[in-house]
Amino acid sequence: MTISQHAQKRCQQRGISPDLVVLLNALGMETQQKGNTYLLELDKHTQKTLTKKLKQLLMQIQRNVFVVISDDDTVITTAHKH
Repeated sequence: MTISQHAQKRCQQRGISPDLVVLLNALGMETQQKGNTYLLELDKHTQKTLTKKLKQLLMQIQRNVFVVISDDDTVITTAHKH
């Protein structure tokens, strides 16, 4: 996905993180608009579910977790640093 200069400026002006744009691109629901464009947004159910999952992830991040991955991108194990 490419973000136009215009969109970058609007994100900055409106306090919208580029990370949120990426999230909406991945999880957003598409609504077709005129001019071969579409709108991406999260419905209320997805917002609620995502908020709950992100809170859980934040708690896990704070527990200093690491992952061991092999050369072929297989996750071998996970653990907490002590």
